Amino acid sequence: MKQLNDEQIAIIDNGISGKIVGIDKIQSKIFVDDDNNCKEDYVEIQITEFQHGTLCALIVKKYNPHCTLNSLRILDKDGNGRIEKIEPAFEWCYQNNITIVNLSFGTTNFNEYEKLRNLVNKYVNNGLIIVAATANSGFVTYPASLTNVIGIATTDSPLNYFKDYMQMGIDSVVPSEHIVKICDIETITSLSNSYAAPYICALIANKLNNDKTLDIVKLKRYAKEQSHIEMTVEGYEPDWIYRAYISGRGTMSRAEYYFETVTGAYDEIQGKADTVIAYSMAELGNLDIRNKNLIYLGNEDIHNIDVQGFIWSRETRQRQIEHNYYQGNGLEVPVVILAVEDVIDKFYVLTELKRAFANGGYNAYTIGMEPESVLYALEYMPEPVSDIDAWKNFIESQTFYKQSDLVIWCVPVEEQDKYLKVYPDCDVQISLCNEGNINIIQFSFEGEKIEKKISGLIDRKDVEEIYHIIEAKLTEEEDG
Repeated sequence: MKQLNDEQIAIIDNGISGKIVGIDKIQSKIFVDDDNNCKEDYVEIQITEFQHGTLCALIVKKYNPHCTLNSLRILDKDGNGRIEKIEPAFEWCYQNNITIVNLSFGTTNFNEYEKLRNLVNKYVNNGLIIVAATANSGFVTYPASLTNVIGIATTDSPLNYFKDYMQMGIDSVVPSEHIVKICDIETITSLSNSYAAPYICALIANKLNNDKTLDIVKLKRYAKEQSHIEMTVEGYEPDWIYRAYISGRGTMSRAEYYFETVTGAYDEIQGKADTVIAYSMAELGNLDIRNKNLIYLGNEDIHNIDVQGFIWSRETRQRQIEHNYYQGNGLEVPVVILAVEDVIDKFYVLTELKRAFANGGYNAYTIGMEPESVLYALEYMPEPVSDIDAWKNFIESQTFYKQSDLVIWCVPVEEQDKYLKVYPDCDVQISLCNEGNINIIQFSFEGEKIEKKISGLIDRKDVEEIYHIIEAKLTEEEDG
């Protein structure tokens, strides 16, 4: 891992004006061209132009006057840009030993999630510390909502971050209105999450300058301590894995993990893995996981386990559900209940169905009832045993903040009647059963029934046919 330079901060934005900030205060000025190459930036931002990156730089300097700034311009004059330019910007920071990055922008587009998650996981694993602003729209924002990014929102916002910060992936809520000087004239930055992020970025740089051993887990906790509202619960999403060592054996599936894996004797390969995935406490007994992240898929209580990184388990999701304060007017998107027989590869079906909906332009909130679901970037939901209303409110909050277009909920086929009581008015009910070499799919749409048969293993083409049947029925009323 590359070493951190003293208080080196990269502002990845639409550029920094040397006339306003001071050219001597900017170590490097880089722009990413249309071929995604990093080049020297000789463009001077005019005083009349949108000073987004410049204001971020001024805020950082206000609270950390001794830091050295680096400008990486990937956005245009209006603050718009392409996601493809983020990777060369991150790579430039890594190659130039710049660890702290301010991103006062992001996206709420679900189609960008996978690219940004994989990119962030790669560079955070190599030492990058990313401070990112949440979108002012109040929806889940990427990369700010990612577990290994420090997500920031502003105080005095009309949005109720106090109740919903955990579902949004927000780590700290701090002021965004700061007095800065532009050409010797004092101005106050606007009420915007964009200008809350550089405040925390400056504090993070100060903290790291005093203790360079601090990692992203400790820095996120430090950011929470700086928050102007109390951030009491850590509700991590299991989205941080770059390379994992899997201890034990789970359900066999043709679905691909969202991360890379390393194999071999743990003592020999542990330096290559950032996360250990385990299915039982017995598997963890002989593994030194103190400096790792942990995904625990077993049933036991793991409160006393010695792990310094991020931890996710069944309890993590249960804690999210218990601490969800969102209460809306009921689920306003279609619900598809997919009852699958145990012998069928449910993870493959779910990941392919989610992909098919995404290709069709739909953001499907796709739920599995097994903790292993998270390894495939699916949602895990524990059985709603006692408080069904809390469980339903949580799903409603997730689909609202993630702007989901529908819910796909996979349940055991033998227990589908029990789960149908949770959403008795579901829009589509599907059962997927196996009889020898034949898979039988039964669709139920408000009394109308359709049956399909598939020979052999279910493949991508078969799942796409399932998607087209669901999509046609759900849009039938819209099409008139």
